[in-house]
Amino acid sequence: MTQPAATVEDAVCFAVYSAAQATVQLYRDLLAPWGVTYQQLLVLGILWREGSTSPSRIATELHLDASTITGILNRLETSGLIERTRPAGDRRAVAVTATEASADLRASLHRVAGCVGDAMNLDPDAARSLIDTLHDLRDNVASADRLSLRPA
Repeated sequence: MTQPAATVEDAVCFAVYSAAQATVQLYRDLLAPWGVTYQQLLVLGILWREGSTSPSRIATELHLDASTITGILNRLETSGLIERTRPAGDRRAVAVTATEASADLRASLHRVAGCVGDAMNLDPDAARSLIDTLHDLRDNVASADRLSLRPA
C-alpha cells in the first residue's frame, strides 16, 4: 500500500489530474478555431479509423457512459460532422458515420497532434512508456474492488 502524499504536489492522483487538465486545456486552445472539443475530436478519430460504428462501441472505446456519448454525438450531428442512421430491419440499432465535412476538418487539423506532441516534449520511447503506464493505471483503478478499499 502506498503512503499518503505529504502535499498535493506529491500525490499521484493530483499529478494525473493536473496533467490531464493541462492537456485538455491545450487541446481546447488549439481546437477553438474549428469549434471542436477534445471529446468530439476523440469520437471523430474513432469514426475516421472505423468508417462507421455504434454509439455503444464509441462509449466503450473512450471509457465514457452512454449519456455522455449521446450529448457529444448530438453536438457533432448538429454541426454536420456526423450522421446517425438506423440500418434497415433493426430500428434499435444506430450507426454513426463521419460526414464529408468531417473529412475536410480532419485535413485542416493535421498539425494539432504535432503541436500537442511538441508541447509535451516527449521522445517516442518516453511517450510509449507513459501511455503504457497510464493505461495500466486506468485498468487497475477501473477494476479495483471498491468495497475492499473503503477505509474502516
